[in-house]
Amino acid sequence: MSSAPRVALVTGASRGIGRVVAERLASTGYRVAVAARSAEQIGDVAAETGALPIALDVTDGAAVEAAIATVESELGPLGLLVNNAGVSGPGGSTWDQTPGDWWRVFEVNVLGTFLCCRAALPGMRDRGLGRIVNVSSNAAFFSLDDGPEERISAAYMASKAAVTRFTEALAAEARADGIRAFAISPGMVRSEMTAGIFEAEWDDASIWSPPELTADLIEFLATGALDGLSGRYIHAAHDDWRALPGGVAEIVAADRMSLRVR
Repeated sequence: MSSAPRVALVTGASRGIGRVVAERLASTGYRVAVAARSAEQIGDVAAETGALPIALDVTDGAAVEAAIATVESELGPLGLLVNNAGVSGPGGSTWDQTPGDWWRVFEVNVLGTFLCCRAALPGMRDRGLGRIVNVSSNAAFFSLDDGPEERISAAYMASKAAVTRFTEALAAEARADGIRAFAISPGMVRSEMTAGIFEAEWDDASIWSPPELTADLIEFLATGALDGLSGRYIHAAHDDWRALPGGVAEIVAADRMSLRVR
C-alpha cells in the first residue's frame, strides 16, 4: 500500500493519551489537527505542537463533517484518523444508572467514532488511501471477577466491544478502497478517566502503561507495517506489535486478535 498523506486528526486530544499521540505525530512530521470539546484546552495543545485546533463534540454529525472539511482545507488530504475521544460513564450498578447517562457513553464512544469515520471515508476512498485507528479497550472482553474491573461501567464495556466489532466490519467494507482500520487498546493509563475508578491502585506502577506506548503503536501503524492486520485488535502494552509483521499470515489464518465467542 502506498504512503497515505501525512495529515492526521486526533480526537480527544486535549489531554491524556490523545495529547501524547498528537504531540508524537507532530514531532514526526505530520500536519496534525487536534479536536476536543474544550476550545481552551485544545488551544493549549495547538500552541505547544503547532497543530490545528478544532473545538468539537464528536456526537454532533454536522460539526464532525465541518471539522473534516476544515482539516482538509487547512492541512491537506486526511491520511490518518485517530478516534480517541471517549468517556467512561458513571460507575455503579446498571439498575442505578439513568438512561441518559448510560446512553451518553454510547453516543461518545460509538456514535462519535462512527461519525468521524463516516466523514473521513469519502475523501480516503476517493484517494484510495487512508488509515483509521479506533481506541478501544480490554474492557471489551476481559473476564469479570472480584478485581477492580468490576468498577468499570457496563456501558463502557459494551461500548468498547461495539467499537472493536465496528472496526472489524469497517475494515472489511473499505479494504478494496485501500483503507485500513485498527482497534487498539492503550492498556491501563493514568488519566482523569481512570483516577476515580482505580484510586486504590494509583501507586501500583506494575499495572500502568505509559501513554507513550500508544503513541509508539499508532506511529508504527501509520507506516503501513501492519496493514495486513487491518480489522484486528492490537494491545499497545501486551502485544509484541513490532514483531507482528512477520506473523501476519499466521494471525489471519488462525483468526487471532479478534473478538470471538470461544
